[in-house]
Amino acid sequence: MTSLIEELAERIAALDPEQQEALLNKVSELNFRKGLKELSNRYRERLAQEGKLGQKAEEVLAGLKQMREKIAADDYRL
Repeated sequence: MTSLIEELAERIAALDPEQQEALLNKVSELNFRKGLKELSNRYRERLAQEGKLGQKAEEVLAGLKQMREKIAADDYRL
């Protein structure tokens, strides 16, 4: 594994600065997408555990609206 990393590092160092920047941007983009996918999968798992995976978007939005209203009401009383 180390030799693979060393080889990649040497190849990257041999690139023009513009190519290196493009490569780093691409790696950042791929890592961001990977993170979003992992987050999405965890959220789906949680919803499945709570029995809410099949819940309609309107029901989710209605629940969020109720939470916002409760929080606002609690904050107003303070």
